[in-house]
Amino acid sequence: MNRFRIVEAALARELAKPYAYGSADCFMLGCAFVDALSGSSIVEKYCGAYRTLAGAQRALRRRGHMSLVSFFAAELEQEPKGGAEARLGDLVILRLSDGAEHVGICLGGRFVTKTERGRSDHGLADVIAAFHLG
Repeated sequence: MNRFRIVEAALARELAKPYAYGSADCFMLGCAFVDALSGSSIVEKYCGAYRTLAGAQRALRRRGHMSLVSFFAAELEQEPKGGAEARLGDLVILRLSDGAEHVGICLGGRFVTKTERGRSDHGLADVIAAFHLG
């Protein structure tokens, strides 16, 4: 299967799941893409590690990270890149208007994340870091 089909299938699968912290949120969306494009199994590693937003923040700090950028830099063993370097299917960290960081996926000219209200599309200006997958 080519990269486009992998990205298309993974996005459809993850967005179809009802939003739930720790199993079907923006962080787990990113983890699912890491697994789909890299052949790893980080979904299993982190699924269920938290059940609330506050729990997610505590889980991040327990692992020694103050941001999603530093977490994924360590987990993926790579330095973050600028948003303009993101390719189709790459993982990005978005900073939204509420000031919160969200994990998203590059779809070429736009970036998508999963929120409690469903799919949320964003532009390059919202990307604070990108990580190549696959």
